[in-house]
Amino acid sequence: MTFAANAEDANSTSTVVQLATPPTCAMPCFIEGFRSGNCTVTNFKDCMCTNIALQTSMSACVQTSCEFGDQVETAKISQNTCRGYPVPERRKFSKIFSILLPSITTTIVFLRCVARIQITHKLWWDDWTAAVALQNGDMLTGINLSVADLGFGLHYWDIDPSNGQKILQIFYAMQMLYIFVQIVAKVSICCFYTRVFIDQRFRRVAKVFIIFLLTHACVFLLLMVFQCLPIQAIWDKEIKGRCLSVTDISYGGAAFSIFDDIILIIMPIPELMKLQLGRKKKFALAFMFAIGSFACVASMVRLQYLISFAQTYDATWDYIDIVIWSSVELNLAIMCGSLPALRPLFRTFPDFWSTVRETEQSGYQRQSRNPSVTIKSARSRNSNAHAFHAASPRQLIQPRPFGSASTNEDVHEMRETATILGTGSSDDLKEKDWMVGKQAS
Repeated sequence: MTFAANAEDANSTSTVVQLATPPTCAMPCFIEGFRSGNCTVTNFKDCMCTNIALQTSMSACVQTSCEFGDQVETAKISQNTCRGYPVPERRKFSKIFSILLPSITTTIVFLRCVARIQITHKLWWDDWTAAVALQNGDMLTGINLSVADLGFGLHYWDIDPSNGQKILQIFYAMQMLYIFVQIVAKVSICCFYTRVFIDQRFRRVAKVFIIFLLTHACVFLLLMVFQCLPIQAIWDKEIKGRCLSVTDISYGGAAFSIFDDIILIIMPIPELMKLQLGRKKKFALAFMFAIGSFACVASMVRLQYLISFAQTYDATWDYIDIVIWSSVELNLAIMCGSLPALRPLFRTFPDFWSTVRETEQSGYQRQSRNPSVTIKSARSRNSNAHAFHAASPRQLIQPRPFGSASTNEDVHEMRETATILGTGSSDDLKEKDWMVGKQAS
């Protein structure tokens, strides 16, 4: 058995000789890898370049045994050896996902701002913070796309070594942006709560929670910014620096994120329980809370991937899952705070289609061969309409522009809608009350 083992080791060593001379620290990794993969002198390229498990174990060995400079040199040798072989990648999937979901979020926030301006003629704090979160989220999307071109989504050993520092610098920036977007999106939801709900005690609780969000965000931002001293040691592995455990910081941040999500879901429930809701409004409310709940679930899934990522030696491949679930978490948080404000736009659709039908009917009447019949028919319809409105107890005194109110019943209905789905602020409702009183006088 000893002779067979020695012969096997000799065969593995002779196989390594076929490669360009690797660094001394990497030699045992190649020998052990070729031995465990049963690679021979005649088939070592096929054996090594098509076996992902073998490449993973060899890469882990090199990363734990060699300095960063030797790791780069070993990566060059591996890439030259496997040149021409298929390279697995996840870049296309990462790019499609990074464009699709943020595009939906951008559309929703844009429509939210349109609806708000249409009703109040100005944006509120919750709208502005949502816009800031969206802007920085789109910036994060752009960074995801750029880092994919550098090799993000490839296996660690397939990345161009010259891009190594650039990728680490971009990862560093992504960590800052993630924390910023996450907190601003949640502050936007809290601002939405303070604008919609009129209970002063609830508003104070929401404002205290905003302070809590900003405080722990600043703490984690500082920890991430100064995770290594000097800071250049984060991306320049030739520099010997003193570094904190990024894994532990990420665990703490994920735990706080899940806690924040749960509080944001629970916080408005006591206020909402006081309201008498119709079936449609209950469904809309349940839909909004479902999105908020899924954002919380996304945070939990992301934490699971963070735990797995702590043990990986294939960072550029495995980090894709963390980026995807981070994107899901951030975009759903922004959507959850924006969807309720879209209700006014949906309420205009019936009026829009009624106008379209009336326009089509008018065009048909103008093309009629007998104009006198058309005129008589129009007069008849107008006469019937006047008679109907005279007899109706719900007569509209005059046409109303979108978002205005002309009766006390409309004001109360809009007040309930605003309380539930955020279609107007308390200041707007006071203004509408004043308008009703003026019309009554």
